Amino acid sequence: MIVRPRALPTVAALIGVSLLASMGAYAQDDQQWLRDAFGDKDRQSSSRRSAARDKDLDRRSATETLASGATLAAMDRAIAYYARIVRAGGWAAIPGRSTIRPDGGEDRIFALRRRLQATGDLGRRARVYGRYDGALQAAVRAYQRRSGLTPSGVANRRTLAMLNVPAAERLRQLRLNRARIADVLAKTGRGRYVLVNIPAYELQAVDGGRVALFSRVIVGKPATPTPELTASIKAVNLLPHWHVPQTIARRALIPHIKKDLRYLEREHIRVFSSWGGKEVDPRSVNWWSPQGQRYVFRQDPGPFNALGVVRIDMPNREIVYMHDTPLKRLFNYALRPYSAGCVRVQRVLDLAAWLVLHDTGFGRRELDAMIARSERETIRLSQPVPVIFAYISAWTVRDGTVQFRTDIYEKDQRGIDVAAAPWGKADVRITP
Repeated sequence: MIVRPRALPTVAALIGVSLLASMGAYAQDDQQWLRDAFGDKDRQSSSRRSAARDKDLDRRSATETLASGATLAAMDRAIAYYARIVRAGGWAAIPGRSTIRPDGGEDRIFALRRRLQATGDLGRRARVYGRYDGALQAAVRAYQRRSGLTPSGVANRRTLAMLNVPAAERLRQLRLNRARIADVLAKTGRGRYVLVNIPAYELQAVDGGRVALFSRVIVGKPATPTPELTASIKAVNLLPHWHVPQTIARRALIPHIKKDLRYLEREHIRVFSSWGGKEVDPRSVNWWSPQGQRYVFRQDPGPFNALGVVRIDMPNREIVYMHDTPLKRLFNYALRPYSAGCVRVQRVLDLAAWLVLHDTGFGRRELDAMIARSERETIRLSQPVPVIFAYISAWTVRDGTVQFRTDIYEKDQRGIDVAAAPWGKADVRITP
Protein backbone atom coordinates (compact mmCIF):
# COMPACT_ATOMS: atom_id res chain seq x y z
CA MET A 1 0.00 0.00 0.00
CA ILE A 2 1.30 3.45 -0.91
CA VAL A 3 1.46 5.82 2.04
CA ARG A 4 0.15 9.23 1.05
CA PRO A 5 0.94 12.29 3.18
CA ARG A 6 -2.50 13.73 3.85
CA ALA A 7 -4.76 14.42 6.77
CA LEU A 8 -7.76 12.37 5.63
CA PRO A 9 -7.62 8.60 6.13
CA THR A 10 -7.62 5.98 3.41
CA VAL A 11 -10.76 3.93 2.93
CA ALA A 12 -8.79 1.00 4.32
CA ALA A 13 -8.18 3.04 7.45
CA LEU A 14 -11.78 4.21 7.41
CA ILE A 15 -12.92 0.66 8.16
CA GLY A 16 -10.31 0.26 10.90
CA VAL A 17 -11.06 0.59 14.59
CA SER A 18 -8.20 2.99 15.28
CA LEU A 19 -9.60 5.56 12.87
CA LEU A 20 -13.05 5.36 14.41
CA ALA A 21 -11.53 6.19 17.76
CA SER A 22 -9.64 9.16 16.32
CA MET A 23 -12.83 10.41 14.65
CA GLY A 24 -14.57 10.52 18.01
CA ALA A 25 -17.04 7.78 17.09
CA TYR A 26 -16.56 6.19 20.49
CA ALA A 27 -17.86 7.41 23.80
CA GLN A 28 -15.67 7.35 26.90
CA ASP A 29 -16.79 3.81 27.78
CA ASP A 30 -15.91 2.71 24.27
CA GLN A 31 -12.42 4.14 24.65
CA GLN A 32 -12.09 1.94 27.74
CA TRP A 33 -13.21 -1.00 25.61
CA LEU A 34 -10.42 -0.23 23.15
CA ARG A 35 -7.87 -0.09 25.95
CA ASP A 36 -9.12 -3.41 27.29
CA ALA A 37 -9.00 -5.07 23.88
CA PHE A 38 -5.67 -3.57 22.90
CA GLY A 39 -4.25 -4.53 26.28
CA ASP A 40 -4.14 -8.08 24.94
CA LYS A 41 -2.46 -7.03 21.72
CA ASP A 42 1.10 -8.14 21.22
CA ARG A 43 2.73 -4.75 20.78
CA GLN A 44 5.90 -6.28 19.39
CA SER A 45 4.22 -7.95 16.47
CA SER A 46 7.31 -7.81 14.28
CA SER A 47 9.63 -9.41 16.81
CA ARG A 48 10.68 -13.04 16.98
CA ARG A 49 9.09 -13.33 20.41
CA SER A 50 5.75 -12.18 19.02
CA ALA A 51 5.94 -14.65 16.14
CA ALA A 52 6.55 -17.45 18.61
CA ARG A 53 3.57 -16.33 20.71
CA ASP A 54 1.31 -16.20 17.66
CA LYS A 55 2.39 -19.70 16.63
CA ASP A 56 1.82 -20.99 20.14
CA LEU A 57 -1.69 -19.50 20.30
CA ASP A 58 -2.64 -21.06 16.95
CA ARG A 59 -0.84 -24.39 17.19
CA ARG A 60 -3.73 -26.51 18.49
CA SER A 61 -6.29 -25.26 16.00
CA ALA A 62 -3.84 -25.77 13.15
CA THR A 63 -3.60 -29.50 13.84
CA GLU A 64 -6.70 -30.72 15.70
CA THR A 65 -10.09 -30.77 13.99
CA LEU A 66 -12.57 -28.95 16.22
CA ALA A 67 -15.69 -30.84 15.11
CA SER A 68 -14.71 -34.44 15.78
CA GLY A 69 -15.56 -37.43 17.91
CA ALA A 70 -12.23 -37.01 19.71
CA THR A 71 -13.23 -33.48 20.73
CA LEU A 72 -16.58 -34.69 22.08
CA ALA A 73 -14.86 -37.42 24.11
CA ALA A 74 -12.42 -34.86 25.52
CA MET A 75 -15.35 -32.57 26.33
CA ASP A 76 -17.02 -35.34 28.31
CA ARG A 77 -13.89 -35.75 30.42
CA ALA A 78 -13.64 -31.99 30.97
CA ILE A 79 -17.30 -31.78 32.00
CA ALA A 80 -16.74 -34.51 34.59
CA TYR A 81 -13.65 -32.69 35.88
CA TYR A 82 -15.40 -29.33 36.24
CA ALA A 83 -18.41 -31.02 37.85
CA ARG A 84 -16.07 -32.27 40.59
CA ILE A 85 -14.72 -28.73 41.06
CA VAL A 86 -18.28 -27.40 41.41
CA ARG A 87 -19.22 -30.10 43.92
CA ALA A 88 -16.13 -29.17 45.96
CA GLY A 89 -17.30 -25.55 46.16
CA GLY A 90 -15.72 -24.03 43.05
CA TRP A 91 -13.13 -21.31 43.44
CA ALA A 92 -13.01 -17.92 45.15
CA ALA A 93 -12.97 -14.75 43.07
CA ILE A 94 -9.76 -12.73 42.90
CA PRO A 95 -10.46 -9.31 44.45
CA GLY A 96 -10.06 -6.14 42.40
CA ARG A 97 -10.08 -5.52 38.67
CA SER A 98 -6.75 -3.79 38.06
CA THR A 99 -3.62 -5.58 36.90
CA ILE A 100 -1.86 -7.60 39.58
CA ARG A 101 1.74 -6.40 39.67
CA PRO A 102 4.72 -8.12 41.31
CA ASP A 103 4.69 -5.46 44.02
CA GLY A 104 0.90 -5.16 44.11
CA GLY A 105 0.22 -6.70 47.50
CA GLU A 106 0.36 -10.24 48.85
CA ASP A 107 -3.40 -10.81 49.29
CA ARG A 108 -4.22 -10.62 45.57
CA ILE A 109 -1.19 -12.71 44.64
CA PHE A 110 -2.27 -15.36 47.17
CA ALA A 111 -5.75 -15.36 45.60
CA LEU A 112 -4.31 -15.62 42.08
CA ARG A 113 -2.21 -18.63 43.07
CA ARG A 114 -5.18 -20.42 44.63
CA ARG A 115 -7.35 -19.75 41.59
CA LEU A 116 -4.77 -21.15 39.17
CA GLN A 117 -4.29 -24.21 41.35
CA ALA A 118 -8.03 -24.92 41.21
CA THR A 119 -7.87 -25.65 37.48
CA GLY A 120 -4.38 -27.14 37.38
CA ASP A 121 -2.65 -24.25 35.66
CA LEU A 122 -0.42 -24.03 38.72
CA GLY A 123 0.68 -27.27 40.35
CA ARG A 124 -1.31 -28.20 43.45
CA ARG A 125 1.90 -28.81 45.38
CA ALA A 126 3.30 -25.36 44.56
CA ARG A 127 3.77 -23.06 47.52
CA VAL A 128 1.01 -20.52 48.05
CA TYR A 129 2.76 -17.33 49.01
CA GLY A 130 2.73 -13.65 48.13
CA ARG A 131 5.43 -13.44 45.46
CA TYR A 132 4.80 -13.06 41.73
CA ASP A 133 7.66 -15.36 40.73
CA GLY A 134 8.56 -17.19 37.52
CA ALA A 135 6.36 -20.18 38.34
CA LEU A 136 3.33 -17.94 38.77
CA GLN A 137 4.08 -16.10 35.52
CA ALA A 138 4.28 -19.45 33.71
CA ALA A 139 0.93 -20.48 35.20
CA VAL A 140 -0.68 -17.20 34.11
CA ARG A 141 0.71 -17.72 30.60
CA ALA A 142 -0.72 -21.25 30.50
CA TYR A 143 -4.13 -19.91 31.47
CA GLN A 144 -3.91 -17.08 28.92
CA ARG A 145 -3.02 -19.52 26.14
CA ARG A 146 -6.11 -21.60 26.78
CA SER A 147 -8.27 -18.48 27.07
CA GLY A 148 -7.27 -17.01 23.71
CA LEU A 149 -5.31 -14.14 25.29
CA THR A 150 -1.77 -13.05 24.53
CA PRO A 151 0.37 -15.15 26.90
CA SER A 152 2.19 -12.28 28.58
CA GLY A 153 2.32 -13.78 32.07
CA VAL A 154 0.75 -10.58 33.40
CA ALA A 155 -2.58 -10.88 35.22
CA ASN A 156 -4.21 -7.89 33.54
CA ARG A 157 -7.84 -6.80 33.59
CA ARG A 158 -8.95 -9.09 30.76
CA THR A 159 -7.21 -12.11 32.31
CA LEU A 160 -8.73 -11.43 35.73
CA ALA A 161 -12.21 -11.14 34.21
CA MET A 162 -11.81 -14.58 32.64
CA LEU A 163 -10.39 -16.08 35.85
CA ASN A 164 -13.31 -14.77 37.90
CA VAL A 165 -16.04 -16.48 35.90
CA PRO A 166 -17.61 -18.89 38.47
CA ALA A 167 -16.91 -22.60 38.22
CA ALA A 168 -20.60 -23.42 37.86
CA GLU A 169 -20.83 -21.04 34.90
CA ARG A 170 -17.81 -22.67 33.25
CA LEU A 171 -19.41 -26.10 33.71
CA ARG A 172 -22.63 -24.88 32.10
CA GLN A 173 -20.60 -23.32 29.28
CA LEU A 174 -18.85 -26.64 28.60
CA ARG A 175 -22.15 -28.51 28.43
CA LEU A 176 -23.67 -25.91 26.14
CA ASN A 177 -20.71 -25.98 23.78
CA ARG A 178 -20.56 -29.76 23.68
CA ALA A 179 -24.04 -29.61 22.15
CA ARG A 180 -22.87 -26.98 19.68
CA ILE A 181 -19.88 -29.09 18.59
CA ALA A 182 -22.13 -32.15 18.19
CA ASP A 183 -24.44 -30.07 16.00
CA VAL A 184 -21.55 -28.95 13.77
CA LEU A 185 -20.26 -32.53 13.56
CA ALA A 186 -23.68 -33.70 12.39
CA LYS A 187 -23.50 -31.22 9.49
CA THR A 188 -20.06 -32.33 8.27
CA GLY A 189 -18.96 -35.48 6.51
CA ARG A 190 -15.63 -36.88 5.46
CA GLY A 191 -15.36 -34.46 2.58
CA ARG A 192 -14.15 -30.89 2.45
CA TYR A 193 -15.67 -28.08 4.50
CA VAL A 194 -14.73 -24.75 6.07
CA LEU A 195 -15.49 -24.00 9.72
CA VAL A 196 -15.28 -20.50 11.19
CA ASN A 197 -15.37 -20.46 14.99
CA ILE A 198 -16.60 -16.95 15.74
CA PRO A 199 -15.56 -16.37 19.39
CA ALA A 200 -12.18 -18.05 18.76
CA TYR A 201 -11.49 -15.87 15.68
CA GLU A 202 -10.30 -18.97 13.83
CA LEU A 203 -10.95 -20.80 10.57
CA GLN A 204 -10.29 -24.44 9.73
CA ALA A 205 -10.44 -25.86 6.22
CA VAL A 206 -10.96 -29.59 6.72
CA ASP A 207 -10.50 -32.42 4.23
CA GLY A 208 -11.06 -36.06 5.14
CA GLY A 209 -11.26 -35.29 8.83
CA ARG A 210 -7.87 -33.51 8.86
CA VAL A 211 -7.10 -29.79 9.11
CA ALA A 212 -5.77 -28.86 5.68
CA LEU A 213 -5.51 -25.14 6.42
CA PHE A 214 -5.81 -22.93 9.49
CA SER A 215 -6.18 -19.15 9.59
CA ARG A 216 -6.88 -16.38 12.02
CA VAL A 217 -9.99 -14.35 11.19
CA ILE A 218 -11.65 -11.08 12.14
CA VAL A 219 -15.37 -11.23 12.95
CA GLY A 220 -18.16 -8.77 13.65
CA LYS A 221 -18.36 -6.65 16.76
CA PRO A 222 -21.39 -7.13 19.02
CA ALA A 223 -23.16 -4.17 17.44
CA THR A 224 -22.90 -5.98 14.09
CA PRO A 225 -22.33 -9.66 14.92
CA THR A 226 -21.23 -12.33 12.51
CA PRO A 227 -24.24 -14.67 12.23
CA GLU A 228 -24.22 -18.40 12.80
CA LEU A 229 -25.03 -20.02 9.45
CA THR A 230 -24.49 -22.92 7.10
CA ALA A 231 -23.92 -22.13 3.43
CA SER A 232 -21.95 -23.30 0.38
CA ILE A 233 -18.88 -21.69 -1.16
CA LYS A 234 -19.59 -21.49 -4.87
CA ALA A 235 -16.86 -19.25 -6.28
CA VAL A 236 -13.71 -17.28 -5.60
CA ASN A 237 -13.65 -13.66 -6.80
CA LEU A 238 -10.20 -12.26 -7.61
CA LEU A 239 -9.83 -8.47 -7.43
CA PRO A 240 -13.44 -7.67 -6.50
CA HIS A 241 -15.08 -4.27 -6.57
CA TRP A 242 -16.40 -2.94 -3.26
CA HIS A 243 -19.92 -1.54 -3.54
CA VAL A 244 -19.99 0.89 -0.63
CA PRO A 245 -23.09 0.30 1.53
CA GLN A 246 -25.32 3.36 1.82
CA THR A 247 -24.89 3.43 5.60
CA ILE A 248 -21.12 3.74 5.17
CA ALA A 249 -21.48 6.31 2.41
CA ARG A 250 -23.71 8.58 4.46
CA ARG A 251 -21.94 8.20 7.79
CA ALA A 252 -18.31 8.24 6.70
CA LEU A 253 -17.67 8.72 2.99
CA ILE A 254 -19.71 11.82 2.16
CA PRO A 255 -18.35 13.79 5.16
CA HIS A 256 -14.84 13.18 3.79
CA ILE A 257 -15.89 14.20 0.29
CA LYS A 258 -17.12 17.50 1.72
CA LYS A 259 -13.68 18.11 3.22
CA ASP A 260 -11.76 17.24 0.07
CA LEU A 261 -13.32 16.21 -3.25
CA ARG A 262 -10.01 14.66 -4.33
CA TYR A 263 -10.55 12.01 -1.68
CA LEU A 264 -12.58 9.94 -4.15
CA GLU A 265 -9.81 9.94 -6.74
CA ARG A 266 -7.11 9.08 -4.22
CA GLU A 267 -9.14 6.15 -2.92
CA HIS A 268 -10.15 4.92 -6.39
CA ILE A 269 -13.86 5.42 -5.68
CA ARG A 270 -16.35 6.14 -8.47
CA VAL A 271 -19.79 7.75 -8.18
CA PHE A 272 -22.88 6.38 -9.94
CA SER A 273 -26.44 7.57 -10.32
CA SER A 274 -27.69 4.17 -9.08
CA TRP A 275 -26.51 0.58 -8.95
CA GLY A 276 -26.08 -0.33 -12.61
CA GLY A 277 -26.57 3.32 -13.58
CA LYS A 278 -24.31 5.86 -15.25
CA GLU A 279 -21.07 7.12 -13.75
CA VAL A 280 -21.33 10.67 -12.43
CA ASP A 281 -18.66 13.37 -12.30
CA PRO A 282 -18.39 14.10 -8.56
CA ARG A 283 -17.62 17.73 -9.34
CA SER A 284 -21.13 18.11 -10.75
CA VAL A 285 -22.77 17.13 -7.44
CA ASN A 286 -23.71 19.48 -4.61
CA TRP A 287 -22.64 17.24 -1.73
CA TRP A 288 -24.17 19.60 0.85
CA SER A 289 -27.68 19.21 -0.57
CA PRO A 290 -30.11 16.36 0.20
CA GLN A 291 -29.66 15.26 -3.41
CA GLY A 292 -26.05 14.35 -2.62
CA GLN A 293 -27.30 11.50 -0.44
CA ARG A 294 -28.86 9.57 -3.33
CA TYR A 295 -25.70 8.62 -5.23
CA VAL A 296 -23.95 5.27 -4.86
CA PHE A 297 -20.24 4.50 -4.73
CA ARG A 298 -17.97 1.73 -5.98
CA GLN A 299 -14.31 1.24 -5.15
CA ASP A 300 -12.04 -0.07 -7.91
CA PRO A 301 -10.27 -3.41 -7.47
CA GLY A 302 -6.79 -3.49 -6.01
CA PRO A 303 -4.81 -4.01 -2.81
CA PHE A 304 -6.25 -0.74 -1.47
CA ASN A 305 -9.80 -2.08 -1.82
CA ALA A 306 -11.75 -2.58 1.42
CA LEU A 307 -12.25 -6.26 0.47
CA GLY A 308 -8.59 -6.72 -0.38
CA VAL A 309 -7.80 -8.85 -3.42
CA VAL A 310 -10.05 -11.88 -2.78
CA ARG A 311 -13.71 -12.39 -1.94
CA ILE A 312 -15.16 -15.84 -1.18
CA ASP A 313 -18.62 -16.15 -2.75
CA MET A 314 -20.99 -17.99 -0.36
CA PRO A 315 -24.62 -16.90 -1.03
CA ASN A 316 -26.73 -16.70 2.13
CA ARG A 317 -29.67 -14.81 3.60
CA GLU A 318 -27.46 -12.80 5.93
CA ILE A 319 -25.48 -11.37 2.99
CA VAL A 320 -22.14 -11.98 4.69
CA TYR A 321 -19.04 -13.51 3.18
CA MET A 322 -15.31 -14.05 3.72
CA HIS A 323 -12.73 -11.74 2.22
CA ASP A 324 -9.24 -10.27 2.33
CA THR A 325 -8.41 -6.94 3.99
CA PRO A 326 -5.75 -4.23 3.65
CA LEU A 327 -5.68 -3.95 7.46
CA LYS A 328 -3.33 -6.86 8.08
CA ARG A 329 -2.16 -5.48 11.43
CA LEU A 330 -5.49 -6.33 13.08
CA PHE A 331 -4.62 -10.02 12.84
CA ASN A 332 -1.90 -9.41 15.43
CA TYR A 333 -4.54 -8.79 18.10
CA ALA A 334 -5.57 -11.66 20.33
CA LEU A 335 -9.16 -10.34 20.35
CA ARG A 336 -10.44 -9.62 16.85
CA PRO A 337 -14.11 -8.46 16.71
CA TYR A 338 -13.76 -5.49 14.32
CA SER A 339 -16.03 -6.06 11.29
CA ALA A 340 -19.68 -5.39 10.56
CA GLY A 341 -20.50 -9.06 10.17
CA CYS A 342 -18.33 -10.35 7.34
CA VAL A 343 -15.29 -12.49 8.09
CA ARG A 344 -11.84 -11.26 7.13
CA VAL A 345 -9.38 -14.13 6.63
CA GLN A 346 -5.66 -13.74 7.27
CA ARG A 347 -4.65 -16.56 4.89
CA VAL A 348 -7.36 -15.85 2.37
CA LEU A 349 -5.17 -16.53 -0.68
CA ASP A 350 -4.16 -19.92 0.70
CA LEU A 351 -7.85 -20.63 1.34
CA ALA A 352 -8.72 -19.57 -2.20
CA ALA A 353 -6.02 -21.85 -3.62
CA TRP A 354 -7.30 -24.77 -1.52
CA LEU A 355 -10.83 -24.16 -2.80
CA VAL A 356 -10.02 -23.91 -6.53
CA LEU A 357 -7.22 -26.49 -6.78
CA HIS A 358 -9.57 -29.39 -7.59
CA ASP A 359 -11.17 -27.52 -10.51
CA THR A 360 -8.29 -25.52 -11.95
CA GLY A 361 -5.05 -27.01 -10.74
CA PHE A 362 -4.17 -23.50 -9.62
CA GLY A 363 -2.15 -23.16 -6.43
CA ARG A 364 -1.14 -20.10 -4.50
CA ARG A 365 1.58 -19.22 -7.01
CA GLU A 366 -0.86 -19.12 -9.92
CA LEU A 367 -3.36 -16.98 -8.00
CA ASP A 368 -0.63 -14.56 -6.97
CA ALA A 369 0.44 -14.27 -10.61
CA MET A 370 -3.11 -13.59 -11.79
CA ILE A 371 -3.54 -10.85 -9.21
CA ALA A 372 -0.16 -9.35 -10.13
CA ARG A 373 -1.35 -9.22 -13.76
CA SER A 374 -4.59 -7.49 -12.60
CA GLU A 375 -6.71 -10.34 -13.94
CA ARG A 376 -10.19 -10.01 -12.48
CA GLU A 377 -11.65 -13.49 -12.41
CA THR A 378 -14.56 -15.34 -10.87
CA ILE A 379 -13.47 -18.95 -10.46
CA ARG A 380 -16.55 -21.12 -9.98
CA LEU A 381 -16.38 -24.40 -8.10
CA SER A 382 -17.84 -27.47 -9.79
CA GLN A 383 -18.50 -28.93 -6.33
CA PRO A 384 -19.57 -26.27 -3.79
CA VAL A 385 -17.75 -26.53 -0.46
CA PRO A 386 -19.87 -26.36 2.72
CA VAL A 387 -19.04 -23.52 5.11
CA ILE A 388 -20.24 -23.24 8.70
CA PHE A 389 -20.04 -20.15 10.91
CA ALA A 390 -20.33 -21.56 14.43
CA TYR A 391 -20.29 -20.07 17.93
CA ILE A 392 -18.08 -22.37 20.01
CA SER A 393 -16.76 -20.57 23.09
CA ALA A 394 -15.43 -23.62 24.97
CA TRP A 395 -13.87 -26.90 23.89
CA THR A 396 -11.21 -29.38 24.93
CA VAL A 397 -8.15 -30.49 23.00
CA ARG A 398 -7.01 -34.08 22.95
CA ASP A 399 -4.47 -33.78 25.76
CA GLY A 400 -7.27 -32.58 28.05
CA THR A 401 -6.50 -28.85 28.01
CA VAL A 402 -9.78 -26.96 28.34
CA GLN A 403 -10.14 -23.91 26.10
CA PHE A 404 -12.44 -20.96 26.86
CA ARG A 405 -13.07 -17.83 24.84
CA THR A 406 -14.74 -14.53 25.66
CA ASP A 407 -18.50 -14.71 25.08
CA ILE A 408 -18.44 -11.65 22.84
CA TYR A 409 -22.09 -11.90 21.71
CA GLU A 410 -23.41 -13.04 25.12
CA LYS A 411 -24.83 -16.24 23.66
CA ASP A 412 -23.76 -18.21 26.75
CA GLN A 413 -25.48 -15.88 29.17
CA ARG A 414 -28.08 -16.63 31.81
CA GLY A 415 -28.03 -13.39 33.72
CA ILE A 416 -24.29 -13.73 34.35
CA ASP A 417 -21.85 -11.49 32.52
CA VAL A 418 -19.15 -13.89 31.37
CA ALA A 419 -15.78 -12.09 31.27
CA ALA A 420 -17.60 -8.80 31.58
CA ALA A 421 -16.48 -5.92 29.37
CA PRO A 422 -18.31 -3.14 27.48
CA TRP A 423 -18.17 -5.08 24.19
CA GLY A 424 -21.47 -3.91 22.83
CA LYS A 425 -21.21 -0.16 23.10
CA ALA A 426 -18.94 0.70 20.19
CA ASP A 427 -20.70 1.21 16.88
CA VAL A 428 -18.93 -0.36 13.90
CA ARG A 429 -21.64 -0.26 11.30
CA ILE A 430 -19.29 1.55 8.94
CA THR A 431 -17.07 -1.43 8.23
CA PRO A 432 -17.56 -4.38 5.82
